[in-house]
Amino acid sequence: MASKEEIEYSIKDQDDFVKIDKLKRYLKSADSLDTKKYLLLRLAAVCEARTLYKDAAKYIANASEITITYKEKADLYIKEAELEIKDNQFEAADRSLNSALSCTNSQEKNLVINRYLDLYRNVGKTAENSDKKRKAIEIYEKLIQLKQPFEKRMEVRDKLIILHEAMGHIRDVERLKRMDFREPPKVDFRPYG
Repeated sequence: MASKEEIEYSIKDQDDFVKIDKLKRYLKSADSLDTKKYLLLRLAAVCEARTLYKDAAKYIANASEITITYKEKADLYIKEAELEIKDNQFEAADRSLNSALSCTNSQEKNLVINRYLDLYRNVGKTAENSDKKRKAIEIYEKLIQLKQPFEKRMEVRDKLIILHEAMGHIRDVERLKRMDFREPPKVDFRPYG
């Protein structure tokens, strides 16, 4: 089996799809868990750079299965959740969060949940800044359902109102203005398309 340096040298200055192909070949002949994890993480990085989020999440999930330490497992599950959020796979992201929570102790659970909520905020903000309003709306609609402090939920509501107004969704603006956030939210999702 080739070393990490040899692998890096063989894929240097190659097209991303050639890199993916070569890394997959190396993965088939990998003989140690450390090398497999390295190859899986490298594959995930290349796929993420090409916005192949589904494939990247699959490689991260495989890497998390062969990881030994719980902290590293939790970090990989959170990374998997981030990729699934970017791919609008919110249920899969919730499963990844639950996997991450199962790898943490009671003190770290709040940190992991806060990181998860921040992922939604960051991905929504990125979509909003790149004028992908529809995607930002989907992300913020999911985020508003999640348990979080009242101020944060109101912040998300205000962003949603601005986005819905920009898209011309008057009913949704009215619905959001009527929402009571003291109770668990009941957001009705209607596909726009």
